Amino acid sequence: MTLDFEKYDYELFQDWQENPVKRSFVSELEKRAVEEKNALPKLLSNGDLRKRWNMENRQSVHNIVRRKQFPDPVVVFSDGKTPLYLETEVQVYEINYPWILSPESRQKYAYWILKNVINN
Repeated sequence: MTLDFEKYDYELFQDWQENPVKRSFVSELEKRAVEEKNALPKLLSNGDLRKRWNMENRQSVHNIVRRKQFPDPVVVFSDGKTPLYLETEVQVYEINYPWILSPESRQKYAYWILKNVINN
C-alpha cells in the first residue's frame, strides 16, 4: 500500500476523529515498524561491552575501543558521547583478540606478556 500523506492530509491530520483512512494508515505503519525492527542489526554500547567482557571499570573498555584494530562505531549519538558498535564486528574482534573476554583470560595474557616480552 502506498501511503500518500499529502492526498489524505485532511483525513489524517485535520480530522481529529477516528476514520477509515487513519485506521488503514496506522495499520500499514505498524506492519512496517515491525518489519523495520526485525531488520535492525544488534548494536552494542560501551556499557554493553563492559558487561559482555566482565570489566570492572569504564576506562578498561575505553582503552580497548580506542585501539586501531577495534571496529569503528556504526552510529554515534548524543553529541559524540555514545558510540554503538555492530555486534558482528565485535565478535570478529573477540575471535582475533580472545584475551579480552574474561578477567581470567586478561590475567593470563598479562602474565604471558610479562614472561615472554618484558622479561626477555
